Amino acid sequence: MGDRELIEALRRGSQEAWAELVDRYLRLVCHVARRTLAAWCRGAVDQDVEDIANDLFQSLVADGYRVLGTIGPPYDLKAWLAISARRRAIDFVRKRRGAAFSLDEGDEDDPATAETLAARPEADPRQEAEMRTAVLDAMAELTPRERVVVRLFYLQGRKYREISRITGINTNSISPTLTRAVEKIQKRLKDRNLLST
Repeated sequence: MGDRELIEALRRGSQEAWAELVDRYLRLVCHVARRTLAAWCRGAVDQDVEDIANDLFQSLVADGYRVLGTIGPPYDLKAWLAISARRRAIDFVRKRRGAAFSLDEGDEDDPATAETLAARPEADPRQEAEMRTAVLDAMAELTPRERVVVRLFYLQGRKYREISRITGINTNSISPTLTRAVEKIQKRLKDRNLLST
């Protein structure tokens, strides 16, 4: 199936066409995103490459593949996707640079975050202090990305969309990032017998 037929099949909602598109071009999109990130910043993180590719492919699905209607002769889907992946990677870097303070800031909010995460109404003050210390230790072991997302979500009560706007992290990556962070914190608490298994 040529690109023109593939585009037409996608716009008709063909699942087979979608599978073929992903199979044919996902590797290309990831490659372009990775090379662009490497050129524009220190390097490419696999999660960032995945976020960019995911964001691009999701944009294709939006409004019944409406964006694919903008591709005209010679219907070069490969070139269109490569250019789109490069643009999205550059936008990703620009957002990240604009929000760099959020990912690299100090730990001044950590005590408040620890207070929020450790709060248990039934605990006595000594247990509460021990829990706060354990949460602070666990927070220190998180990646800067995880730490920022935990702060914004649990301390500031931000919604996923706001966190994405502030940090430049893809909205779909926020829930997995939070899950990983909470699992790390819970493991630390379990290791200290502060959380039942």
